[in-house]
Amino acid sequence: MKKFWVYINLLFWTFFFGTTSMFSILLSKKKSNFKYYGISWGKTLGRLFGIKLRVIGKENFDNNKQYIFAPNHSSVIDFQVLLIAVNQYLVFVGKKELDRIPIFNTIIKTAGFVLVDRRNNKEAIKSLENLRLDMEKYPRSVAIFPEGSRSKDGKLQDFKKGAAIFGIDTGMPIIPVAIVGSYSWWNRGLFAKNSNIITIIFGDPIDTKNSSYEDRNKITMSIKDQITKLRNG
Repeated sequence: MKKFWVYINLLFWTFFFGTTSMFSILLSKKKSNFKYYGISWGKTLGRLFGIKLRVIGKENFDNNKQYIFAPNHSSVIDFQVLLIAVNQYLVFVGKKELDRIPIFNTIIKTAGFVLVDRRNNKEAIKSLENLRLDMEKYPRSVAIFPEGSRSKDGKLQDFKKGAAIFGIDTGMPIIPVAIVGSYSWWNRGLFAKNSNIITIIFGDPIDTKNSSYEDRNKITMSIKDQITKLRNG
């Protein structure tokens, strides 16, 4: 029952804020308008779902600069709570399958999101290169989930190298992010005690400016190591 109720609200409010932001962007020619609608989207869902958000480590990044945020992923609410915590123009790199959803695919593309084909490295690299070029005109921060998909048991999965490679290509610093409590919120009953507290912990930035493609494994391991330590307290 809980997941059905969550999905219904996700669909409705995603459509509401998504279409509103899309028309705002199209009329103003400012993709950064998504920031305000995205944060409102996250806060509305947070209130509806009774989520209490705690944010730790915001001193680790400058809100006037752009970063690659690399969080763990274990629930449908992860990106929305990350939007609230980061509080800037933030888009995510999603899977190509989302392109099959009518209207939603237009909304996220208008806002500056990018969808990649995880089964086709050549096309994925091309998509990220297009994002990099677009970011030169419309600066924004990017969220890339290194696990690639939601964890089914709340444990960290194998990390893919997309965040590291994009950091190397752009020179943007990478902020590892631990999202703690979203798995419990997603998998427990609607009114389960203490299941509605979600904590976002920002790690130390990883500098990529002087890195090369050969450093991608080392950077990926550094992201995972930080998230593991942040999750374990």
